[in-house]
Amino acid sequence: MTNEEIIEELYWSAHRAGVFQEFSLEINNRLKLVRPENRIKVVEEVYREYRKDGSIPTGREVIIHQA
Repeated sequence: MTNEEIIEELYWSAHRAGVFQEFSLEINNRLKLVRPENRIKVVEEVYREYRKDGSIPTGREVIIHQA
């Protein structure tokens, strides 16, 4: 699975949980602070936080990926 496919799946999980806009906004805010090649790390980090606090109740288990 490519990084883009992983990102798409994580966004889809946020959409199914009804938190897509908040999830997307948080990612965009964090991406302003890091280099573009770190996008996969930022998306995975935000996704893990949303899973941990219960905002995204089900979905994939995230393993750190390399670009």
